[in-house]
Amino acid sequence: MYTEFEATFANVSQAEARKRLVKAGAKLVKPEFLMKRITFNLPVGNELSGGWLRVRDEGDQITMSLKIIDGKNITDQREICLKVDDFNQAVELLEFMGARRKAYQESRREIWHLNNVEICLDEWPYLEPFVEVEGQGEAEVKDVSQKLGFDYNQAQFGAVSLLYNKKYSLSEDEINNNIARITFDEPNPFRQR
Repeated sequence: MYTEFEATFANVSQAEARKRLVKAGAKLVKPEFLMKRITFNLPVGNELSGGWLRVRDEGDQITMSLKIIDGKNITDQREICLKVDDFNQAVELLEFMGARRKAYQESRREIWHLNNVEICLDEWPYLEPFVEVEGQGEAEVKDVSQKLGFDYNQAQFGAVSLLYNKKYSLSEDEINNNIARITFDEPNPFRQR
């Protein structure tokens, strides 16, 4: 398991972010694409504080991950991520092992690279776009964030549920465990609560 050094900057204009990326010399690695994921609670008896499982179709690859976010600092994010070759079989494997399905979720992502740091322009249903900056350590994440004109003091560290929590005033527990579908073509599930 490795620490995932990732900072999120909320409510970002994608057009402005692209201008900043080009000006800083970043390279577009992958144009915007749709991601689909299913998230799971860990099997009973194997729960981890802040932990969950995910199978994600990233268009050109499928990944299966154990994610743990057990604090509000950049160093409180950990992940094990495997590439798999079949979305449905990965889902079936986790369910067979006792993982309990939580939600189906969609998002759109565009990936850029600058100085060995990955910058993602993300869009989730019913949220303003945001930027994620991910690198091998906090210093390089902070450096690239500042090169792109982001105030590192405004960075957030955690899952997307933190952004939904701030916008809709629902607890992260409610978002993570009671909202079964987050999609672009269905009614806003956060306003129906």
